[in-house]
Amino acid sequence: MNRRRLLVGLGTAAAVGLAGCSGDDSDGGNESDDTGGDSTDRPFPDADWRSEDGLDLPTLAARHADALVDAGGATLFSTAATSHDGDAEPTPWLPSQEYEAAYDLENGRQHVRQELTETEQVDASELYVADGLALIRREAGGETRYARRAVDRSDGDLESLMRSEVATGIRVEGETAGGEAEYEGLNLWNPTSDGGGEVRGEPTARFTADAFDGDRSVPETVDTASATVHVYESGVVPRLEQSWAGTHDEQAASVDVDIDYRDVGATVPVPDWVETARDETGD
Repeated sequence: MNRRRLLVGLGTAAAVGLAGCSGDDSDGGNESDDTGGDSTDRPFPDADWRSEDGLDLPTLAARHADALVDAGGATLFSTAATSHDGDAEPTPWLPSQEYEAAYDLENGRQHVRQELTETEQVDASELYVADGLALIRREAGGETRYARRAVDRSDGDLESLMRSEVATGIRVEGETAGGEAEYEGLNLWNPTSDGGGEVRGEPTARFTADAFDGDRSVPETVDTASATVHVYESGVVPRLEQSWAGTHDEQAASVDVDIDYRDVGATVPVPDWVETARDETGD
């Protein structure tokens, strides 16, 4: 669950157990914008991703991923807010952090940023991939370092990577790097229709869950859990929030994870540090 190592490889697929949200808010868009509604209200009653009061998860996952890929790009923005009772950080642990992964299929660009949010000094990593080159920026302990790596990746490879990442928190079927089948995401919850909502000015169908049937490494014992998922009529999941509380390393612990999908169809700009990275690494 610790995402410190996510930028070591170029896959950068989001860690298991994170939830999904989308939008184009300039501030990250973590407000829920709920309008409430009677629990018997079912927006988009004829949508094929519905299953009575629940969700047809394989269909929903396909609609969501296809829409974002067909748009040519999107940004996954996630936050993890974690807490524990003890003075010492449990092991293993998921630090509070932000994670942002942007894809631009038209220009063949990928930009990933990860930053721990409860540290005295900046602890952040960035990865920018374009034109067969990966540039890495690492800022920690008051120092900034750069690295580069050649990348042999086709347009199809980038699309496959994006498709995998945008399934985070929703994924129904997939395959691990080792070729083993994986099945995690909303299927681990019991999402039930809870009326309508609104995310970034667009109506949604809202589903809530109060039971989690999966294994987690943080917290290792889940006593209570809840989730809320919003779905646009198109099948795009613009927001999915998840919370777990329980016992971890013999102390009370909680994890709240939100993911936003935003900037749908937008291009990825070249980060302002790229020129410096090229100079520092001998371009």
